[in-house]
Amino acid sequence: MNACKKAQTLLFEKADGRLSVDARAEVDAHLVSCPHCQRTFAAWGLALPRLRGLDSDEISAVNLRRLENEILRKLDATPRPRRHRPLVLALAAGLLLAVGAGLLLTRSSASPPFARIQTLWGRVTLSGVAMTKGAAMGPGGVLEIAAEGEATFLVGRGAEVRLVGPGRVAFDGTGKEARLHLDDGRIFVQVAHREADESFSVTTAHGRVEVQGTRFVVGYSQGRSYVHVEDGEVSAYRQGESRRWAVGVGSTFWLKAEDPAPATPSPSVDPAPETQPCTQSTCADEGARARKAMRAGSPLRAIDIVDEAVGKLEHCARTSSCMDELGYLRAEALRQAGRLQAAVTAFKSLNRAGATRAMHQNALYAAAQLERRLGRVEDARQSLERAYAAYPDGALSEEALAGLLDLLDGSGNQARAMAERYLARYPQGMAAARARRILSATPTNHPR
Repeated sequence: MNACKKAQTLLFEKADGRLSVDARAEVDAHLVSCPHCQRTFAAWGLALPRLRGLDSDEISAVNLRRLENEILRKLDATPRPRRHRPLVLALAAGLLLAVGAGLLLTRSSASPPFARIQTLWGRVTLSGVAMTKGAAMGPGGVLEIAAEGEATFLVGRGAEVRLVGPGRVAFDGTGKEARLHLDDGRIFVQVAHREADESFSVTTAHGRVEVQGTRFVVGYSQGRSYVHVEDGEVSAYRQGESRRWAVGVGSTFWLKAEDPAPATPSPSVDPAPETQPCTQSTCADEGARARKAMRAGSPLRAIDIVDEAVGKLEHCARTSSCMDELGYLRAEALRQAGRLQAAVTAFKSLNRAGATRAMHQNALYAAAQLERRLGRVEDARQSLERAYAAYPDGALSEEALAGLLDLLDGSGNQARAMAERYLARYPQGMAAARARRILSATPTNHPR
C-alpha cells in the first residue's frame, strides 16, 4: 500500500517526462508488479498528448497542482487487488540473486566504462555516432554537442560532468585517472574527493586544471579559456608554465596569460544584454522554452534557460509576476532533477514581500509536498499552515487543510481538532469523509 501510494504521486511526473533518473528507476520497478499503477500510468499516457494538443492558454501552476491532487485522491479511493505477498517476495529474492550473480560476473569479466551518458538534450554524438541515454563512452572518443544542446555524463567514480553546446570534449585516461580535453563550449564539473590513486583533470588550448574534489566550470569566452570555482579549490597550470595557481571558491582564473583578468561579471555568466523593454511575450517565450526542456526530460537545461532569461530581463523594466513565474519554473526543474532540498529552498524564496497571495500559497504548498517526501514532517506541517494562512480563500486552501489532516496518524486530540477545523470550513469537502471517520473513532476528552 505504501509503495503504491508513493508511486501514485510520481506517475503524473513520469508520464510528463519530469522525473529524475533515480526516481524513474524506482517507479519503473514498482510498475512491473502492480497492475493498478500500470493502468493509472497508461491513462496518464493517453491523456497528456491530448492535453498538450489543446490550443487553450497554458494551465496555471495552481490549477495543475489541484488537478493532480484530485486525480490522486480518486485513485487512492479505488480498491486495489490483493497481493500475493509470498510470491512477490520469492520473485524479489530470485531477482536479487540474479542481479547479484550478474554483478559478480560483470566485475570479474569486464572493467567499468570510462563514462556513461545520464541525460541528453538536442543532437549529441560520440565520434560521429548519435548517442542515447545510458550509452557507455570509452577513452579516445570525442563528444560533440550542437547549439542549444547539452549532455550530462558520469566519469569514473563520483565525477559528474555537464557539457553545454555548442561544445566538444575528448576523453583520455581511465576512470581512475580521467583526463578531459575541452575544445569548445563549457563544462560544469562536480567531482567527489579523489583517493590517493585517483586524479581528474581538464585541459584547454591554453592550460590545465587539476582537482581533488570540487565543483567548477571550465569554458571559452571570446577565444580565451578560463576556470571558475564554485566550491572547493583547483590547481591551474597555464600552457608552457610549471607554476601552480591555486583557484579558490568564487574565483575566476584565465588560462591564457596575456589576457587581462576579466571584469565583473565573470566569464561563466553571459554578459548582460543592452537595456531593452521587457514584454510579457518575452517572459512567456522564455517560460515556454523552459517547460519544453522539462517535458523532454532535461531539467538542467530548463534551469539554464531560466537563469539566462533572468539575466536578460535584469536590466529592463520587468514585472514581478514575470520573475515569479520564472522562479517557479526553476523550482519545478530542480524538483525534476532530484535536487529536492534545493527545490524546497527555491519554492520558499518565492514566498517574498510583493508576491501575490496565490504565489505565496502555491509555493509554500509545493515546498510542503517535498518536505513530506524528505521525511521532514514538522517542516511540512509548518509550510502547510503558512500556505493556508497566506490566502484562506485561495485555490489551494482546502488542499492545505487536507494535507495537515494527512500528516496526523488519524487518532488523538490533534487529529480530532484538525478534523473539526477542516469540517468547519469544508463540510462537504474532498476530505470530509475521512474527517468524520476520525471524529467517530476518536472520543472527546472531557476534563474531570
